[in-house]
Order: sequence, then structure tokens, then C-alpha cells
Amino acid sequence: MIDVKRKDSKKKIRVNITVDKEVLDKAKTKLHLFGGKVSTLFNAYLADFVESMDKKVEGTHKEIISKLEEMEKRIEKVEKEKSKKKE
Repeated sequence: MIDVKRKDSKKKIRVNITVDKEVLDKAKTKLHLFGGKVSTLFNAYLADFVESMDKKVEGTHKEIISKLEEMEKRIEKVEKEKSKKKE
């Protein structure tokens, strides 16, 4: 569940979220790296997520896309050959 409360005077909003207790307890042991606040950790992950979604496909993704396109061409070729044999 996510409950969002807006504060017009600030650039930040308050968000209430529900998380797994076990995961949160594990995260709390490592929070000293993030200033000790769950909100700082969450904000860092959220910012990273948004940034990664805005990026265009690069590196290995290009390789995967080119291999996928190559396989699609091969499938089309095989399907054409199959249809010719049926005729």
C-alpha cells in the first residue's frame, strides 16, 4: 500500500509504504552507509530506478536486440520454407 501526502511548500512529499519486515530489518543493518535513514535509502533506489528507465538501450542490450532480430529473420525464413513444402 502506498499513501502519498503532498506538501506544497517543499519539493518533497511524504510517502507511506508497506515493506517486508525481514527485508527492512536486513536493510537497517546496512543503513549506516546511507546516513541511517530508510527514506534516504529509498530515495536513492527510486532515483536510480527512474534514471535507468530514462536511459536508451546501450551496450549488451544492443547485442541482445540484434540477436533477437536475427532470430526473428531466421524464424521467418523457416516458416516460409515450411509453407512452400506444404504447397
